[in-house]
Amino acid sequence: MSRDNIHKTTLNGKPLGSRLDLTMVGDWGTANFHTIWGWVSAHLRWRSAPLSKFTIRTGSAYRDSVDLVGMGEADLAVTTPIHIGVRWAREGKHFYEGTPYPNLRTLGHLPQDDRLTLAVRADTGIKSFADIREKKPALHIAMPPRQDDCLCSYVIDRIFRAHGIEPMDIVKWGGSYWEHENPRATIKQAQAGECNAVFNEAIMVSNWSELVAQHAMNFIPIEPEAMRILTEQYGLKPAVLEKGRLRNEQEVPCLDWSNWGILCRDDMPDDVAYRVTAVMVEERAEFEARFRHIPVQNSPLTYPIDPRRMPHGVDLPLHPGAERYYKEYGYL
Repeated sequence: MSRDNIHKTTLNGKPLGSRLDLTMVGDWGTANFHTIWGWVSAHLRWRSAPLSKFTIRTGSAYRDSVDLVGMGEADLAVTTPIHIGVRWAREGKHFYEGTPYPNLRTLGHLPQDDRLTLAVRADTGIKSFADIREKKPALHIAMPPRQDDCLCSYVIDRIFRAHGIEPMDIVKWGGSYWEHENPRATIKQAQAGECNAVFNEAIMVSNWSELVAQHAMNFIPIEPEAMRILTEQYGLKPAVLEKGRLRNEQEVPCLDWSNWGILCRDDMPDDVAYRVTAVMVEERAEFEARFRHIPVQNSPLTYPIDPRRMPHGVDLPLHPGAERYYKEYGYL
């Protein structure tokens, strides 16, 4: 039998798309972004010509993901949150100062309800940023790494400065930082008593709930003037940690860190962008099923995935191929 007969161009009566060779940027290898690309790659393979190739790269899930797509070394990436980093990257501002990527586009987003917040052990007596400024406590803070590719630590340092605190003041006052890019690893340090504070996101992971069950924690509210600076100067999005979410007795003003944006470039062929978007919409039930055994407030994916919401919220232009798909099926 010839290879032409073996290599079908249809599957169940539907024509296969062109052969693909796509590189996708995930996370460090064991978290949600790798899971997203594993799901997408499987269905792209079944919808594409034989010998298609899909490569998933590891990364920090922050700047390196955006850089690799913007520079043309990768085709697709996931990033979070969807309202600031991508806009800064497109404009070459703040975290991306001097390295604009006006070629960035989006295929939409997947829902994830998240916050960036500071929690301090209650036995320190610290309840506010004013307490930190005035009492100068020895805080040992578990947080993301201060590396050039970490958006989260960049924002954390801006939060400190908006409150009149230099990040290294913590060290001068006898404190320290314990840094890791995996939020679970940082929270475990506080669970073990090695740190008395956590400044991080991923509030839905079980370690946060376990931490507040083990130790009484005070969630530190962002002050109104600091929030004004963060929103007006940087475009950060205010949010609240809902009362009772992590045993907090009242709402806590903090920053929004929500949703997973799907990134590509403007030179991605329209039919490829259309096909990737189709997979995310049409196969969403399979991806949701990976999380539906978890209560939605504790799930990394804030299911259900709503295709009518997917095209909105990412602060980048929608790729024309994705736009065509959403419009054809009445989602846009």
